[in-house]
Amino acid sequence: MIRLLSTALLCALTSSQASAQNWVSEALLGLNEDQRNETFTNLLQDSNAKYDRVIRTLFIGSTVELDHWEMLCRDRNSYSLTITPEQTPGIELVSCQELLATSKMLLERAGSKSKATGCRIKRAERLHRR
Repeated sequence: MIRLLSTALLCALTSSQASAQNWVSEALLGLNEDQRNETFTNLLQDSNAKYDRVIRTLFIGSTVELDHWEMLCRDRNSYSLTITPEQTPGIELVSCQELLATSKMLLERAGSKSKATGCRIKRAERLHRR
């Protein structure tokens, strides 16, 4: 009985993980890791970002119909990417370094003692290498 309950709980947690809100993210999630990395590399090349080859992507989740991704490049630069749900989706790209600086500034202005975290992908990469 306990085994059945723990299996059910595991299935529930797995199925409740973040799901995409738009067709672009659904398509990206359907790709294998190499295909997804290549697709994100092409997205970076089409932007004004200082880019390198994407070596890792992380789907963060969805909020108010916006899908949030992070990507890590071979040169260790990382980016946060937001995809909007329109027919021709808009893509907002910001470096994780800029995101961290903005987060720090906003927390300081609010008088918060919380620590700014920036992107998750760099922390996940550090943990993965240990």
